[in-house]
Amino acid sequence: MLESGERTLAIAIPANTSTNSHAYTNTFIDSKETAEYFGGRGYGLMTSPILNPGQTIYIDVEASAANSSVLQARPVVSIFNEDDETFNEGADLSTLEPGERKTLEWEVPDVNGLPVNSVGVEIAPGTAQAKLHIHSVDWSGAPNIKLTRHRGQMWHRAWVNAVWQYHHYFESFRLIQNTGTGMLLYGPRDWEDYRVSADVTPHLVKRVGIAARVQGLRRYYALVMTEHNKLQLIRELDGTRVLNETNFELKLGTKYQFELAVEGDRLTAFIDGTEALTANDSELESGGIGLLLDEGRSATHEVCVAPLS
Repeated sequence: MLESGERTLAIAIPANTSTNSHAYTNTFIDSKETAEYFGGRGYGLMTSPILNPGQTIYIDVEASAANSSVLQARPVVSIFNEDDETFNEGADLSTLEPGERKTLEWEVPDVNGLPVNSVGVEIAPGTAQAKLHIHSVDWSGAPNIKLTRHRGQMWHRAWVNAVWQYHHYFESFRLIQNTGTGMLLYGPRDWEDYRVSADVTPHLVKRVGIAARVQGLRRYYALVMTEHNKLQLIRELDGTRVLNETNFELKLGTKYQFELAVEGDRLTAFIDGTEALTANDSELESGGIGLLLDEGRSATHEVCVAPLS
């Protein structure tokens, strides 16, 4: 607590420390061991990173007025590597005078689609005892990520599995759904305006595509191809509504490049780089992304999420 009575998270740094001090909060599963612990008991831990590359972190910090010298701090993230161990990436150090308050701002860099494990503050060592107050930690903006296959487990554990079978040994994402609609989901609920794209190869499917602004298995927008040779923009919310459609021959075993852009109430769909459909709808304002299929098998090598610009 500050002298003013305002509540903060205070980090005390001892004098003459030889290493940096850290304070983190998790944005994903904390470790492979935690994920395996739940899986070994029959209850898979389904979650997705809430912070991703391309988003901007804002950490509101204040150096204690009682500090006897300047303090240096920076935003940092912890990331799972391909061996399911964590490493740090951080911004340049910022200097805070005693009693100074500022917002540390930093855009999370590209980490080759690996999941961000946690976010926090790193404080450089000093010769005198010091204290840093953290008022808040937040982030915003659309992600800029390329999601594909890696070694290890944590990259595919970042996806929420809602299909009958999900394999990542042949393609990055091989999905099999026996009945009804299955989805593989990624991302939090607070993404608003962005574009999602993915290569999709359908095999004996009734319907296949990609989804945006996903808020659950029955709440999303999607661009889909159907076995009846239709390309559709749909909204799933209290039932399925076709927002727009056109004739399009679905060729099984052919790889298509799907892309869906959402901006405000405007939806724009592309197939193989060509604009194919547009629609306006304002029911769903934010959400993550997904791969979708009905009764069959599909294969995807790479999924990208990016700002509209």
